[in-house]
Amino acid sequence: MLKIFPHIASENLFEDDVINWFQRKLHGHMGKWQYIAPKFKGDPCRGNELWDIWEKQSSSSNMLNRQKQIIYENANAMARLSGSRQTMIDLGPGATHAVNSNTLPIIQAFKGQIKKYISIDMDNFFARESAKYVNRLIKNIECIGYGADFTKPISGLKTEGKVIGLLNGGTIGNFESPPNTKDAISSMAERISELKYNLPTKTILFISLESTQDAETLYSDYDHPAHAAYEINVMHAIKRDLIPHEEGFNPYAWKYAMKWWPEAYQFCHIAEATENQYFQIKEKNFRIFKGDQFVVDNSFKFPVLAMQRAVQLANASYLKPFFDNDSCMVIHAIMF
Repeated sequence: MLKIFPHIASENLFEDDVINWFQRKLHGHMGKWQYIAPKFKGDPCRGNELWDIWEKQSSSSNMLNRQKQIIYENANAMARLSGSRQTMIDLGPGATHAVNSNTLPIIQAFKGQIKKYISIDMDNFFARESAKYVNRLIKNIECIGYGADFTKPISGLKTEGKVIGLLNGGTIGNFESPPNTKDAISSMAERISELKYNLPTKTILFISLESTQDAETLYSDYDHPAHAAYEINVMHAIKRDLIPHEEGFNPYAWKYAMKWWPEAYQFCHIAEATENQYFQIKEKNFRIFKGDQFVVDNSFKFPVLAMQRAVQLANASYLKPFFDNDSCMVIHAIMF
């Protein structure tokens, strides 16, 4: 019952994104490349491993654990809100331990209704392994893994009956935008609209997103060595896959920095050069000086009212928020 679809090579897309990044044409769009996995023993490029380490070692109050708490306490209420559903689409499921805490409780809350499970992840390994994991633990369910970008139409994707969608981990808030952007809510509405490519009409989607606006909480959430290494690990992928012979580029000469822009609901994850560097990519010359900063990834933190407005702009219906105990994390129930 398990079907796995091959991931399409994306080296050219990676190269284009890196060039646009170092030319400062785009900002905060490198998140989709952070999970790039090692290719050999001892490979320093291991974003997927670093994310797992951070998730396992992070404090009990961090956003990922708040998300687990909401699901643990509200899975049955989420199923009741959804009504009868036959297909689950899991957008960016992550590693199997994340599936165990974030996905399986909701499948089980539907008490055998879900007959088809579809995982879609930019990292083909996560898509494949999450489908295998669900297939092994849940009886009488067809499982399919797609290594693909779920914000783009996926050829051949077929659902059965009514659909429930999951988008955990706050990934919908990791979109390209310059620091202190002025159009955060409309940009979020665009991201929500992009999900319609692969989610049929009347899909109920649960979107997990941190909502706290407290700077101290935000900074402490991300202040972890594994997370810092994860954020700048993309430099090793650049060196390995794009410019292995460019001696002027040093993937170790970067450090992690953070910046919160409250009026934009925007938390920037930043790579800062710790030494001067000079290199070429695709015959384009780049000179980077010590102290230069590039936004690797944005984490937008929308409070409920802002998220409701974004859903309205996306021509979707906002159904209900589910909060953690401190109201720092929200799972938003919406319907297309």
